[in-house]
Amino acid sequence: MNDVVVTASYGRRVLATLIDFVVVPIVSFLIMLVTGAMESADAYAGLQPFLRGIGLGVVGYLVVNGWWLLQRGQTLGKLVTGIKIVTATSGEKAPVWRLIFLRALFFPLLYLPLAFSFIGYWAFLLLVDLGFSFRKDRRCLHDWVADTRVVLITRNQA
Repeated sequence: MNDVVVTASYGRRVLATLIDFVVVPIVSFLIMLVTGAMESADAYAGLQPFLRGIGLGVVGYLVVNGWWLLQRGQTLGKLVTGIKIVTATSGEKAPVWRLIFLRALFFPLLYLPLAFSFIGYWAFLLLVDLGFSFRKDRRCLHDWVADTRVVLITRNQA
């Protein structure tokens, strides 16, 4: 049997993103409860809530997705939906540094409109990122930055 590489559909990508969008904050919240990261009065002074929130989000993202990204080029949502991230040029598993340090930097864009009472520029950044996916190759801006694409692997009956 040969593997046939097919670009992932919008539906699978959206479902994978929604799964990650829900699971990562839950795990981040559980980490916050276990570590007590937000229990002291100092945690609410100045920029501390913002910085600690970002830190908890990064740790939650890595706890949920780090192993899958390292081993298979997938987040939990992509694993569930049967899609994965590969390099755009070779179609091979993308290096983890591209997935974590380039591609994953865009994940917080999903939360910024929710984190602020105004949408403004934050929603614009998210729309620009997603707007790229309507091109023929279906690659978002974060895919272009990391030189990746999201694919569905199917088995050919040859």
